[in-house]
Amino acid sequence: MLLLANLILSSPVSAGLADLLGGKPEVLLPEQAFAPQLLVGSDGKLEVRFHIAAGYYLYRDRLRLTTDSGGSLQLELPPGEAYDDPEFGRVAVLRGVHAIKLAVPARPGVAIHLRYQGCAEGRLCYTPVQLRLSLPEQPL
Repeated sequence: MLLLANLILSSPVSAGLADLLGGKPEVLLPEQAFAPQLLVGSDGKLEVRFHIAAGYYLYRDRLRLTTDSGGSLQLELPPGEAYDDPEFGRVAVLRGVHAIKLAVPARPGVAIHLRYQGCAEGRLCYTPVQLRLSLPEQPL
């Protein structure tokens, strides 16, 4: 019986069952937990949108965006929520959905480099994540 419970709790579809049985659901990959997207804002400029999953938070001051050639981009960051983090002390974190506007005109194929870091609350903090986001070459 114990073996069966361990097998059930270790499966990817076990989050709801794990909660019912007192276990913790599996931790999402950072790309799933924070779901960053590069979009065209209503003003025709680039916007990075995060859809932060429930139970996760993103460190506001650990967000870095650069151009494809490495130049720093100025960010309009939301103020965030004050949080006493066990790793970094008092910090500002983001939860939920946030759009970060960039002063970069949107054009097909434009790309940026994103660096961010966040945590699954009370469980683990991810190492900084770096990725390249781009708009499609052809408008949709």
